Amino acid sequence: MGHILWVEPVFKEMIWGGNQLKEKYGYAIPSDQTGECWAPSAHPNGDNKIIEGEFKGQTLSKVFDKHRELFGNIKDKQFPLLVKIIDACNDLSVQVHPNDEYAALHENSLGKTECWYVLDCKEDTKMVMGHHAKTKEELVKAIENDDYDHLLNKFDIKKGDFFYIPSGTIHAICKGSLIYEAQQSSDITYRVYDYHRKDKDGNERQLHVKQSIDVTTVPYKPYDLAKQVEETIENGTRKELVSSNYLTLNKYDMTGYNKVINDKPFQLVSIIEGQGTVEGKEVRKGDHFVVCSDQKEVDFDGTMTVMICTL
Repeated sequence: MGHILWVEPVFKEMIWGGNQLKEKYGYAIPSDQTGECWAPSAHPNGDNKIIEGEFKGQTLSKVFDKHRELFGNIKDKQFPLLVKIIDACNDLSVQVHPNDEYAALHENSLGKTECWYVLDCKEDTKMVMGHHAKTKEELVKAIENDDYDHLLNKFDIKKGDFFYIPSGTIHAICKGSLIYEAQQSSDITYRVYDYHRKDKDGNERQLHVKQSIDVTTVPYKPYDLAKQVEETIENGTRKELVSSNYLTLNKYDMTGYNKVINDKPFQLVSIIEGQGTVEGKEVRKGDHFVVCSDQKEVDFDGTMTVMICTL
């Protein structure tokens, strides 16, 4: 028997958060302005505790540091990936994330490449992805002139849409979205624009305009998702949503028993719909766990949608 680490999510209250993490997943959220669920996560700003088994009560980061053999003996200084569920009751800021080189130099952090799967959204919900500037000069001019209506690439989204967002991509989740996010384990965000929102004291949130201009890729190049692979499995389907240098994400739609092979250093698993069992243990949507490298296969049974994120 190998190790499966069942983790307790960490919740983040945000100015734009809501109550959908409670309504949809039954989580005990801290308030009706809860924006994020971090799980699985070993990031210092949201380190999950193990809730049962040999390492009960320990943090995921501690298990990663002390038992690297359970994670394929990878050489990364810190746990490399992070999964979130994001409830956007209001618009998030227009933002951009640095690459590894810039983040290491300026923030002592990993960069942040990420991807989004739309779990649910209201009708006419928008998303910002990319921009229309052809040169850095055009980008700077639009930012200086507050001309975001012309600068930003904005469009409608629907449930089931998927987006891969390399570092350097200007983007924003908009109100009415419930998003599954898999990313590099980084909490570095540069805000380009925040709609001139003010907090209760009348202050606008801090922007990071210089850093945003430094790291934004110009011109914007949409990521080609044409290579997505879909296959029939024993009971259901598997779709590889993306496979990149930073992460690989597979979505399993299961209609019964399936054995999933683990040939990676670890798998970050999230049940995003339905219920069933994992290795005989009952699971439901909103459960998250880490399959360690010594657990070479995992038995799933039930009707459920499962996200598995790996290196």
